[in-house]
Amino acid sequence: MKKARLIALVIAGSMLLTGCSFGKQNKDEWNLPENPQNIVGEENDSSSVCYEVNGRKYSMFGTLKGTFEDGSIRECFGYLDGDRNTRVYALCDDPGDNYLMVCNVVGIMEQPSFFRALDTYNKNVFTPSYIESLGYEEWGSSGLHYEMATTKINLICNAENVVLIDYEFDINGAPGGGGQTGYLSGDEIEKGGLFTIEILELHTDGKTDKDKPFDVAFRFTVTDTDGNVHEVKGVYERTVMLGSTLNSLEIRRNNEGYYIFEDV
Repeated sequence: MKKARLIALVIAGSMLLTGCSFGKQNKDEWNLPENPQNIVGEENDSSSVCYEVNGRKYSMFGTLKGTFEDGSIRECFGYLDGDRNTRVYALCDDPGDNYLMVCNVVGIMEQPSFFRALDTYNKNVFTPSYIESLGYEEWGSSGLHYEMATTKINLICNAENVVLIDYEFDINGAPGGGGQTGYLSGDEIEKGGLFTIEILELHTDGKTDKDKPFDVAFRFTVTDTDGNVHEVKGVYERTVMLGSTLNSLEIRRNNEGYYIFEDV
């Protein structure tokens, strides 16, 4: 990919749509941060133009397939080559930051382009479903897949007066991640409410091979209807594999407080 090709792809829309001020630039998700980076391109060994963001280098990879929702933007890093309207974004649907989205925001018709991290060359990485490869030769056999392998754990809240359930988990003894579950409305969880917790392939990176079993250990806290946070007694420990689904995990309450119950 030569510099001329990059410039044509990224800037052409703004040349055609200059002066249209009622597009993406008026939406909060697309705004620049308080201290945006001016991200300047450089040629790499293959004469492709690449950009460095947070210590990783990215070059042009693909285009939009289908539609893109504003809510898919996680963060704006800055703008390209001094053009404050051509902005660089991280994606909610790409927790590994293997891709960056570049889009000119001055026109309502402008379509985004997607850059891929050079350190994923010849790797098969998770890719948001709306990114389509343009088939550039320099990317070779670098693969992409649109489904991330997960381990699912079905959790039943068999206690009253619970609004939120927070959790953290270890993978093979190392911190793996965490999250929170409950109703989006913030209402009290109905006794017997069922929720699904997922361990993503991404969580296992550097901790286990994706085709091998691994040990997980979950710890929980709950927030009650008065806003008080309670530790849930016990640790949920299992040996699992990506792709498996576990059942029979419950959070219950007795006179001593909240505790893990396993129907085994």
